Amino acid sequence: MHPDLDELRPKLKEILYDCAVDIRATKAALYLLDSETKKFELATEFGFRSAVRQSANANDPMVERCSRGRSPFYVNNPATDPRLSELLFEASTERMLGVPLFSRGQLVGFIDMRDKAQNQPFDQPDLAKAQGIADRILALFSTKNIWNQRFITMSDSEMVRLPQISATPAESEAPSPRPGVSLAEMLTASRTIAVRLRDPRPPDPIGSSELAAITDTLRTMLLMPGAIAVAFSATGSAGEIQEIASRGTMTEGALSALQMKLQTWLDKRGESAGLLRTTVRTPLGVTMPPIAAAQLEKVFSAAVSVPNFRGLYVTVAFSGMPERNTHELLGAMLIQLQASIESSALRTTLQDTRMRIAERLVEPEHENFPDLRRHCMSVLDLTSTFARQLGLGAAESEIAQLTALVHDCGMRLLDYDRLYRKRDLNHDELELLKEHVTVGASIVEPLLGPDIARAVLSHHERVDGAGYPNQLRGEEIPLASRVLQICDAYITITDPATYQMPETPDEALAAIRRGGGAQFDRELAIRFEEMMRAGVQSTKLATR
Repeated sequence: MHPDLDELRPKLKEILYDCAVDIRATKAALYLLDSETKKFELATEFGFRSAVRQSANANDPMVERCSRGRSPFYVNNPATDPRLSELLFEASTERMLGVPLFSRGQLVGFIDMRDKAQNQPFDQPDLAKAQGIADRILALFSTKNIWNQRFITMSDSEMVRLPQISATPAESEAPSPRPGVSLAEMLTASRTIAVRLRDPRPPDPIGSSELAAITDTLRTMLLMPGAIAVAFSATGSAGEIQEIASRGTMTEGALSALQMKLQTWLDKRGESAGLLRTTVRTPLGVTMPPIAAAQLEKVFSAAVSVPNFRGLYVTVAFSGMPERNTHELLGAMLIQLQASIESSALRTTLQDTRMRIAERLVEPEHENFPDLRRHCMSVLDLTSTFARQLGLGAAESEIAQLTALVHDCGMRLLDYDRLYRKRDLNHDELELLKEHVTVGASIVEPLLGPDIARAVLSHHERVDGAGYPNQLRGEEIPLASRVLQICDAYITITDPATYQMPETPDEALAAIRRGGGAQFDRELAIRFEEMMRAGVQSTKLATR
């Protein structure tokens, strides 16, 4: 362990005792990551006595649970999380509260609390108190700079950096085609971002992708023996929605009874469901007469613990007393529901992160290329609509949208400001601008991956093989590039600010029609004209 740890151990013990004072936990242990052993070693504890374990590795269920989120969590029934039940059994305890310790984006430790005084369950207010204790521990270690020494596993040389493009000596001596951004401009932009980051991020609402994952899991939960209705509820900032899957239509009395059972359970936790927008589905078909209130013989509710979400609950109604193995299955289903939401939210976050990276590639380091940004955003808007009209899958659609946003990012390194509005380009200037596909692809590849980079590289190829830079033909050209080409051409032809005289939308569609089978994919050109003739409106992405 770190040499300063012995010096800090008495203070750590003092902070850890607040688990007993503030939360009334009868046992608590603090584990810290040792980068040499790659294990979480026991730093200090109270209450466990001989039952405390000395270390935990990366495969430990507590470590895995802490790694999946930054928020404290509790388990009041071993059946709700079978992976943690063995740890509870080994220490002869029934309830657990886990608190991850994160520093510089890395899990560097955790607090393991067990049992609450007077056999009380851990509850929601305990989570905020637990996070406060974790923050005090991290603050103590920051005074010793421990996390920047032995407890950090990624060195500075391993950190990901944006690619830097160095000029040749001749280029560095030439005057820049664009003045650098001023200090005042950079500070103004930086302060705008700082204001947005000042306050903690509020809990996320449940989005459409998470809701789709939830409804799939509810259908599976409905297959449990005796289950006749399963409800997922998101309250407060999470969305104030309720999705119900049932084996048959539910009478008003049954819906009211289900809501009453949920609210009674929440009352005991000091919470409220409020007014929820309820949707009832029968994913298995109507296999029984309408469900009445009297049929909801046993109703169980549980909190759904997912990082960055608050106020999520699941309620399961049974037509009779479920057997013990059904209780165990219910716990496993809850874990599956939590994992489904977490996985879906992670995909959404990743997509948002990739889009933000793409935006910075078009406008890096607070510099402003208004014409380039406006053109790329217009092409993105139209490409998004066209991808949706074509019915592209989520992955193909994301590639097309990201490619649309960054397709011309190489332009900003090629005297873009001087050449963009110039209407009579000479041969050398045209050849220089053609390099934007290779420059753009080289910038994009390390940050957004080879699929996006290849689509950027190929967005000026032609299906007849007469394009550049590699004279690809037909389906050798990535689908994202073929979709983007048409949208890019339409925006360029109709935009009065580009290098050529603008034409009307009808003239642009006629040009795309003529280019079908030569410059453009013939089938895509037909579909694009059909979409535009039908007056389909482009809709900006939610991230815009």
